[in-house]
Amino acid sequence: MTDDTAGPKPWDIEQFKGVRRHAERKRDWEDEEDLVLDQNYRTEKRTGKVVPKYDTDGPSLLWLALKTAILTVLTVGFYRFWMVTRLRRHYWNAIKVQGDPFEYTGTGLEKLLGFLVAVIVLAVYLGLINIGLVFLGFSYVQDQSFAVVASIFASMPLIFFAVYRAQRYIMARTRWRGIRFGMDNGAWGYSVRAMWLWFLTLVTGGLLYPYMQFKLAKFITDRTYFGDLKFEQRGSWAGLFAYWIWLYIVIGLMGLAIWGLAADQGNPSTTVIGWILFFVGYITFFVLLLRYEVVVFRYLWSNRHLGDASFENDVTPGSIISAYVVGTLLVSVITTIVAFALVMAVGAIVTVLGGAELVESLRTGSGAGQAEMAAMMQQPVMLVATIVLIYLIFFAVPFALSQVFITKPILKRKAEAMQIRDAQSLMQSRQREHDHAAEAGGFADALGVDVGAGI
Repeated sequence: MTDDTAGPKPWDIEQFKGVRRHAERKRDWEDEEDLVLDQNYRTEKRTGKVVPKYDTDGPSLLWLALKTAILTVLTVGFYRFWMVTRLRRHYWNAIKVQGDPFEYTGTGLEKLLGFLVAVIVLAVYLGLINIGLVFLGFSYVQDQSFAVVASIFASMPLIFFAVYRAQRYIMARTRWRGIRFGMDNGAWGYSVRAMWLWFLTLVTGGLLYPYMQFKLAKFITDRTYFGDLKFEQRGSWAGLFAYWIWLYIVIGLMGLAIWGLAADQGNPSTTVIGWILFFVGYITFFVLLLRYEVVVFRYLWSNRHLGDASFENDVTPGSIISAYVVGTLLVSVITTIVAFALVMAVGAIVTVLGGAELVESLRTGSGAGQAEMAAMMQQPVMLVATIVLIYLIFFAVPFALSQVFITKPILKRKAEAMQIRDAQSLMQSRQREHDHAAEAGGFADALGVDVGAGI
């Protein structure tokens, strides 16, 4: 479905409301015990909460991810914009609220055009900045490294600007029941706040990282809409800090272990105990870091409101961490098996092309065999085939498998842990104007910070 630009159509929401009211009256008239398919409706009516459902199958997702990843490799990355678009549509359609899926109406072409425009703008901007900084470096500082460092800092505002713009584009191309989501202008305001909050985070040694996360999330949430209904982020950053501080406690214990190792180097028992404590602390740190990210997601969503509706999320860190660990192991094992099979297939092809003499020469280490093999690999066809094979092994296959075994399970757990109170109030939403978002997240693509680009 493509997005329209002519404003709301007569049937865009009003017709749906009429159908919905008729269905609700029918439910009141009929005996609920006879409505087998209405189990979810009865649960929602009893609890007053709506629980989203995640409905998709692994094989179709695997084929979609693998197919689009291979096309991205074969087109030297140009198909990436269509790959991201098609995957977003798949994930959006998989999430259903009261039986109605989300829609993603963005296109790969608009993302490509936005990327090309952003590249031109960034080239001019960074080119002028670098010329000025190089001049300053040679004229005053007498050190060209100054220009390199300064140019990195000069690009930081653009990175935060791009993050906000990418999020706005995604919202502008998202619908539910025909009603568009959207965001207000605010990219430069977000960029300025992000720069200041990152500065505070760095000078406090990372202690204010939860404060930065909460404030930036609130800035985006408070400028996001569903139709004419506005989101609101409530809560406090202190709710995140209580979990963040545990990371510093673990770092402190690891520091004590290192201090003990340095203070008593000649004692074997101290060395063993010290390294065990350091290793346990190292693993604990990353587990707590993953736990913290899940807590941030849960806390922020549990304190969000949309009009009269409110949200609650009870996803557990254990379910996300286990899905991530199991998924990573599966991706690693299957990728290894596929890589081995592809290498064996290449070996079989070389055997057929080179004959038994070449194989025997390589087996015995003959210089002539190695020279013949090197000459064969330098042929354009074999060189291209080798490069494509490497990209398939290290990009396409792991990417497709990670969608099925990591992204899908985690997204399913997060979506189905969501609860929406007073969801019927969302029916009062009216269609918002179409946001062209002509740049289409191009700056984020150009800078490599596209929100959700890798899903």
